[in-house]
Amino acid sequence: MIRGLITTVALVGAGALIGLFWEEWQIVRLAEPAAAGPAPSAANSTNAPQESAPPQLSVANRIKVEVLNGVGEAGVARRFAAQLRALGFDVVATDNADHFEHQVTYVLDRSGRLGAARQVANGVHADSVAVALDADLFLDATVVVGHDWREVLGRN
Repeated sequence: MIRGLITTVALVGAGALIGLFWEEWQIVRLAEPAAAGPAPSAANSTNAPQESAPPQLSVANRIKVEVLNGVGEAGVARRFAAQLRALGFDVVATDNADHFEHQVTYVLDRSGRLGAARQVANGVHADSVAVALDADLFLDATVVVGHDWREVLGRN
């Protein structure tokens, strides 16, 4: 009886872990061929470094983001929101964080689409991504701006 219960719990746990990482694996796997891109032709080859344009997302597929001011300085969340909007993200809200003592800027994965949270982190040049799922927010990611915000914005 107990052995069967332990086996059932282990199988359900393993299935849950596989399910959590399945979508992320698909996103990374599908992104690999596109990342290689077409081979450069002689007509457009130059010695100047080329900057890659941000991926253009359709309105239905745009990543939904909120930006929270974690430092207490007026306008900080608005600056990050403007940067994200310029990159094609759908910034649906800006607000204050739960407190103003956040030392570093980080991104929270809210929907379980870790690939989307990583794209947001790359967009604002944040080094940290954490998972804090909250389906009630109807968001893909939350950016919490920390006291390193000048350095983070300066990485552009």
